[in-house]
Amino acid sequence: MPETIIYDYSGDIKVVKAGSLAALVENLTRPDRLDASFNRIFLTTYQYFTTGTELVQLLLERFDGPPPAKLDPRAAAEWSNATLPLVRLRVINVLRQWLESFWTEPGGPETHKSLLTLQLFASELTSAESSAVQQLLEIIRCRLAGVERTKRSQPSISNPPKPILPRKLNKVQFLKIDAREIARQLTLMESSMYGKLQPRELLNKNWQKKESSNAPSPAPNVRALIRYFNQLSTWASTLILAEGDLKKRTQVIGHLVNVASACYHLQNYSAVVSVLSGLESAPVYRLGRTWAMVTERTCSILEPLQALISSDQNYQTYRDALRRVLPPSVPFLGLFLKDLVFIEDGNPAMTSEGLINFSKYSMLATTIHEAQRFQQASYSLYPVPELQEYLATQLQLAGDVYELWQRSCELEPRGRGDENRSRDTYTATGGMTTAMVVACMVLDD
Repeated sequence: MPETIIYDYSGDIKVVKAGSLAALVENLTRPDRLDASFNRIFLTTYQYFTTGTELVQLLLERFDGPPPAKLDPRAAAEWSNATLPLVRLRVINVLRQWLESFWTEPGGPETHKSLLTLQLFASELTSAESSAVQQLLEIIRCRLAGVERTKRSQPSISNPPKPILPRKLNKVQFLKIDAREIARQLTLMESSMYGKLQPRELLNKNWQKKESSNAPSPAPNVRALIRYFNQLSTWASTLILAEGDLKKRTQVIGHLVNVASACYHLQNYSAVVSVLSGLESAPVYRLGRTWAMVTERTCSILEPLQALISSDQNYQTYRDALRRVLPPSVPFLGLFLKDLVFIEDGNPAMTSEGLINFSKYSMLATTIHEAQRFQQASYSLYPVPELQEYLATQLQLAGDVYELWQRSCELEPRGRGDENRSRDTYTATGGMTTAMVVACMVLDD
């Protein structure tokens, strides 16, 4: 018989590498110490290796489990008197934590039955764990009623800056809106969407699954963020290509770069990537005469943004910046999705010994928890409904990529001399293009 649980070491810390399901549940409720990191990983990813119904059954069995078989009668009696109460308290606390913070079970008869089983179990417990049991019962009641017990993110403490409004809010024009205010409103719009993201949407590559009219989308908020990202990127391209005058096109590019820079200072990295993706799109990038007219000032602002999102060493510069940043912030979701796909596809579910490969689920959970970190604080900015309505409408009207290419060729027809155009003024890095494709081009609608 192989070991039912295998450990590894991270420095001096003992971590679970693999195990049987029974051994993992036992580790989840061990009486001698609380491994909070293990518990969080297990509860985040349990759907990969068990079901909610099975997990309920295993936890209830653990609550009433017999002493270890290897103990003699006297030691078994001592275990029942001293250790079993601690195990039971751990089970109750794990159930509370699961139902309150990690519950991802779909609605339906099976889930309802599991909740009723837990309600009956909790209601029959003695008063020894009365406080914890009462909390558990309240959470179960909320789940049965379909009421979410979520903690709201806290806004940043600083006073919000006064909005920079254009003179005519009823006749808004892109170049007439201050770049900082565009960045603020885009950031409020996207951070609101990002805050709705649920961990279950990041499991099992749910965002790649085809939507069905008979069932709700398994990842509605991920898909909404993907659509928003693509719309913002395409809108940036559309704004540039809509201008027939070369000078106006360079002004639009300059304004977009200022917007991206303002987004960077707001720590809205998603918008930075999106706007630069629009600037680096094929229909815009090929405009050699236009880029030759872009000012040195604009290029000097653009260069550090390009460096930030460079794909070198698997986007190491961006990853380092994100690791240091304190919320509020809007990260680029595409890189999280790229990492999740890489982990899922590149690691087996089971080890050669037939045990659950918990190392894989540790990596998945770490990525999901990092994505969740940026939901913990909200921006202290004033919304301007008129500007948000303008931006939302513009994003919806963004052009089709094939139409944009045709428009680009009309503005600067291909011909002799194209191969000799100087590209020294602007060098597209393609920094996030690969991650963007992985994240965004999988939508089936």
